Amino acid sequence: MTDSTTRSNRLVVILGLSMALGPLTALSFGSRYADEETLARAQAGLQNAKPADVLGKYGDVDGVPSYASSKTLADVLSGSGVFDDFRTALQNSDKADLLTGTGAYTLFVPSDEAFARLTDEQRAALRDDPAALASLISKHIVPGRYSATDLMQMREARTIDGASIAVGPTASAGGHIGFGGSDVVQSNLHATNGIVHVIDRVNL
Repeated sequence: MTDSTTRSNRLVVILGLSMALGPLTALSFGSRYADEETLARAQAGLQNAKPADVLGKYGDVDGVPSYASSKTLADVLSGSGVFDDFRTALQNSDKADLLTGTGAYTLFVPSDEAFARLTDEQRAALRDDPAALASLISKHIVPGRYSATDLMQMREARTIDGASIAVGPTASAGGHIGFGGSDVVQSNLHATNGIVHVIDRVNL
């Protein structure tokens, strides 16, 4: 092997090591050779960085996605087309203001199909007894904003009338998220003042 070939091989090895170790060297020793201005900028960047700045672009503020920033619970119920019975019942009770208020509530809303399973006698009792209607509505509203993820970690919740009701996987016979005697069949319909979960049965 000639001296020229040996020198070429050494050069290749040195270049290869430089490329491989260059980033590590820069990370390990870069601060030794960085001028004061560069270090000052890096320090300021670390001090001024805020985690919220990174997440802000997604528009998720206090658990409210950006797409729901202009929607109230009333908008969610009226815009779906499958909550008409519950919305009508709520409007005929003394709880209607909750839909447009500033507080945060989690609604477990029976679908129209769930209301259709009620007997004629049950419907008549709700229609003719305002107190029974208000009680039914109260059994489906929980103060606070609870997403499906939150519900998965819960065992019970307290409704606005103070009653304790089973919530979460243990409240469902099928291993889904349950609420009382019903299953959550659709979740996380967000509004500025709360969140809606759809259930498959009316809790009387």
